[in-house]
Amino acid sequence: MKDMKLLPVVVILVCGVIIGIYAILNVYWGYESKRWPTTDGVITISRIAGSTRVIGRKAFIKYEYYVDGKRYVSPLVSYTWQCVDYESSIDILREYPQDQKVIVYYNPDNPNNGVLKTEISGRILWIFLLSFLTILIGLRGLQWKIGKERDANPAVDLFKDL
Repeated sequence: MKDMKLLPVVVILVCGVIIGIYAILNVYWGYESKRWPTTDGVITISRIAGSTRVIGRKAFIKYEYYVDGKRYVSPLVSYTWQCVDYESSIDILREYPQDQKVIVYYNPDNPNNGVLKTEISGRILWIFLLSFLTILIGLRGLQWKIGKERDANPAVDLFKDL
């Protein structure tokens, strides 16, 4: 039964670690995409999407490109560029209007992975911050749960020094 009391804290810690790994992978893929070959593409969808109440209105970009005669479609602008506000959404829509020809960087080992930008953007930092805060909250929760367990059962501390 003690293990079940720790389950929410462990879940929070695991989520923090997963978010951190996701952020590290995005930075790695962003770095790797700088060396990918390019091909011509075209923006097929460029519009604002999303709710104004829950997640906000964000840019929705979709483009198509061809590698070795095969068509691919991607919505990914960059691995590290994160559209987190309305103003940056408008900026990206201006940069990539519908029907505009673009250069697409694609993974030669998996051409389905394509991006429009290869920069390492500072906008990815919010994911690292989220990971750090989640892990910190999980560790504080773990510390609190252990302290609460010691307060409820002082005999546990009697054997600590032996």
